[in-house]
Amino acid sequence: MPTRLQHRIAVVGAGPIGSALAGHLILAGNKVTIGTRRPNAFTPPDYQREDIDYPVHTIEAAIAGAEVAILAIPNAAVAPFAEVYRNRLAGAVIIDPSNPFLWHDDGVMTIKDLGGKTSGTVTAELFPKSSVARAFSHQLAETLWLRGRREPGRWGIGYAADDNDTAWITAEIITQTGFAPIRVGTLAHSAPIDPGGVLFPGLLGLFSPHGMRTTLDKGPFTSELPCRT
Repeated sequence: MPTRLQHRIAVVGAGPIGSALAGHLILAGNKVTIGTRRPNAFTPPDYQREDIDYPVHTIEAAIAGAEVAILAIPNAAVAPFAEVYRNRLAGAVIIDPSNPFLWHDDGVMTIKDLGGKTSGTVTAELFPKSSVARAFSHQLAETLWLRGRREPGRWGIGYAADDNDTAWITAEIITQTGFAPIRVGTLAHSAPIDPGGVLFPGLLGLFSPHGMRTTLDKGPFTSELPCRT
């Protein structure tokens, strides 16, 4: 059922995260366009619904007039994307779910050194004319889709933003995906949802809203709460 508020949303990237978010937001009644370099090659994952009409166009067409742009692209592609499109996204809300991982030739993955900054802060510096939020970074694509559809409101998504208007829009979008939005703070204080943070990745990235708040307050491990056996 569509929610009361709809947005013009560009989902940049046609991979598993991008298609999962686009599917949720289309079903919520938003005007969503997926932007990709090869629109004709788009195929949603098998576990997503087959009756969703995914509008897929070029990146330029997708971001034209968008109120919100979700950068569902590899983190290494965010800076080159900003060089080309930052001015076209002036005034828009940009949500960045990407994580600063580095893949090496031997198949080993490491975390990129951001010089003590959070990933959200780095992205905000790349888009000085936009409002940047960080969200969906600690969730796997499969659970992002399936848990949001099957168990709406049961699981939390941590997010960060510097101003309340951006935070409000981001929280609305998270709600439309079937998750409970939990604000972890400003972009400078968004380390909990970065790689290595207390919310990343959790039990496949899944926390109940209460569990997420408890983890933020007390850390990932505590002996004070009763456990199920």
